[in-house]
Parts: sequence; structure tokens; C-alpha cells
Amino acid sequence: MKTLIACVSLSLAAASAASASCYSLNAEGDAALMAGYSVTEAASGPELMDRPPVADDAIAVMCVRPAPEFREKDFELLHHGLSLFVRSGPEEEPTVISLSLRDGDQYAVQLHEGDLSEDDVAAITAVLEGFDAGEAALIRYYQDQADG
Repeated sequence: MKTLIACVSLSLAAASAASASCYSLNAEGDAALMAGYSVTEAASGPELMDRPPVADDAIAVMCVRPAPEFREKDFELLHHGLSLFVRSGPEEEPTVISLSLRDGDQYAVQLHEGDLSEDDVAAITAVLEGFDAGEAALIRYYQDQADG
């Protein structure tokens, strides 16, 4: 998949949250806590993660993380038709980024609120560049399963 980093400025209506919490988001920006859910934990196995326990009208998952970051297997969420928003920083000055697919096969990163440092951008880019290897590993896993 191709990688695209785009920055936009918009406000996200999101719930106040404790660290490491994940929320189901609908198109209006309403957030519903997914108690005990972690994208990172859900995607820890070799198979594709299960669909998260999101609300029926969910279009995204928002996770509160210690930094504006994506993780190695966050792309798996996109296979379920859901975007990922990551919120970090203090409540009064948060940073919010998102990961989605554009044109079906191109990763798109957007900055919705706050600022990213050069180190943040470099770290995000490095993770995005690893997504293709993760996709290839999923394909190999399912091929091995089919071969029995």
C-alpha cells in the first residue's frame, strides 16, 4: 500500500479520556468507551485482529496514547472499514491524528488538532513504512493456514 501524509486542521468532538482508553466513534464524533479494549492487544496475534466491539454506527476507533503515534499493526483496524484516531497530550491542548485508507489502498494520515514535532513525523513515517511488511506477513499467515 502507498503512504500519504496529509495535514488538516479540524476539531474532533471527543470524550475526555484516561490513558490507554479506546472509544468507538460515529460520524457525529460521539464517543462510546470500549472498556478494556486495546487495538495493540487485539492485533498482537499472527492472524487479522477481530473486529473491535464498536457501536453499530461506528466509523472509527479513537485510542488515547501517551504520544501521537501509530503502532506496528494498527493497519489491521482498516481491514474492518474503520479509521483510527489517536489522541495524546493534555486535555486542554490535545494532539489528534488519524489513520485511514484513501482510494482503497493508500494509507492517509491526518493531523486534526495540535502539532507534531519532527521526531513525531519521523516515528509515524517509520511505522507506516513497516505496514507493507505487516500486510505481507498476514498474507503469508493465511497462505500457510490454507496449505495446512
